Amino acid sequence: MAGHSRTEKRSLVLYALLSSISAIGAASQPWLIGQILEAALESGTARLTWLVSAMAVVIGVGIACNVSRHVVAERVKLRLAADLRVRVGAKAARAASDVAGHTSPAHVATVASSDVERVSSYPVARIRLLSSVLGMAVVVAYMMTISPLLAVLVVVGVPAFIWLTARIAEPLEERQDKHRDSLGTVTALSADISQGLRILRGLRAEGVARARLDIASRATEVAGVRVARIEALLLVSGQLLPGLFLTLLIWVSSHLAASGQLSAASLVTVYAASGYLFLPISAAVDFLGTRSGARVAARRTVQVLDAPVSGWAGSLAPIPSAAVLTDTVTGIRIQPGGLSVVVSGEPESLARRLTALSLESGRLDDTALRDFDLAALRASLRYQGARSTMFSGTVRELLDPRGSHADAELEDVLRVAGADDVVARLDGGLDAQVYADGRSVSGGQRQRLALARALLGGPSYLVLVEPTTALDAATEVKVAARVAEYRKGRTTVVFARGGAFRAVADHQINVDDDAAADQVVAGGRNE
Repeated sequence: MAGHSRTEKRSLVLYALLSSISAIGAASQPWLIGQILEAALESGTARLTWLVSAMAVVIGVGIACNVSRHVVAERVKLRLAADLRVRVGAKAARAASDVAGHTSPAHVATVASSDVERVSSYPVARIRLLSSVLGMAVVVAYMMTISPLLAVLVVVGVPAFIWLTARIAEPLEERQDKHRDSLGTVTALSADISQGLRILRGLRAEGVARARLDIASRATEVAGVRVARIEALLLVSGQLLPGLFLTLLIWVSSHLAASGQLSAASLVTVYAASGYLFLPISAAVDFLGTRSGARVAARRTVQVLDAPVSGWAGSLAPIPSAAVLTDTVTGIRIQPGGLSVVVSGEPESLARRLTALSLESGRLDDTALRDFDLAALRASLRYQGARSTMFSGTVRELLDPRGSHADAELEDVLRVAGADDVVARLDGGLDAQVYADGRSVSGGQRQRLALARALLGGPSYLVLVEPTTALDAATEVKVAARVAEYRKGRTTVVFARGGAFRAVADHQINVDDDAAADQVVAGGRNE
């Protein structure tokens, strides 16, 4: 993945600076405590006053830096997560078919919802570990003036316990990877069931779907328990190992004090410093857990961001508004300015070729669709499949995501698609909320809203696949007549087997999927 932006780098530098100041201040407090005690025992009022003032300043600066670094840390994590989420969403929107061929939509959703949060936590955890090590270096520095033996014990002991913690954490990444895969499978199955619930009920296959989800959920539970075991070991080691080390450190310092090698003030300094030495080990535990989760999440995120994108070299513009639309595979020719009904055994694949959504693209007159500029082509040539995606949001946002059309235009296409009564019954009208994939409306209502969205803006070429299959016969006839009237003078291609669109079509084309191009039968004009 690309590096952080300049703003994020500045925030990370600021967080590192605040964390370092906080760590140095916290690490120096035990030394100041010992110095204050020594000055008090020596009855040195001036020195005592200076040291107490220094202690107050260190504590005040430490509090300010701690509060500030926590604020900066949250801001950094939110910005990094938001940036990654935008990039994942942009990649999925820009190259939807390429991403879908590389990973499942459920995995993309998991990346955008939880994986980016784990990745964004890693830089903060790493800086926290490094700043705690810096603080440990300060402790070692004044320990050398107190007792070289204790300083060596800290220099050897803390890294040794961090190394031991790292060995405990080694299986965590692999287990988190498997748990992440299982979670993605459950998410995909849940999405499939929620989107296809009506079909499952029609097939009486709810039990089969429930059994599959139950098996996947149990596998996720087992994988989660295996992750939790390692995390529990890490949590225990984060408390036990520092405790063992500090017990050893205090035992050695006590014996040194008993033998007269440590003064009372130095012993107090060692006791106070031993409390700080918890931080490097606990920070290492936090870092190792965060790093393993972040690496698993980063691999999934990179899988989406680095999904290969099919090249688009076309640059021709503008798009001719009245050209013959041709499929190079079957040889069918869609005459400009009229409504053509196509009957085909494979309507989706043929429709995708006619709209340059597959590698075998169609042509406008003698020019291949892929030779045109992509943005210009998408503005002039629109495709709506039998099952179009719907995002959650208001009806207005569903129809017009860019907000570039007036309400009157929205109401016009809703009327043409027979969806005006649908919106009228929704609480809020155009501002009514529609759940993701249109799950808050019926199949027929969803289909009419999708048709209205396809009609909005009046593209020069419009290709529809079975746009009215969920409507009753009477409504389908009305919608077909309105679409034909609304699209008069512009090229419209409808893949449909019903008679509603055939009755208002200018041309009818029957495609025999097993026949060669020159055996395609074209119907005459309906008067």
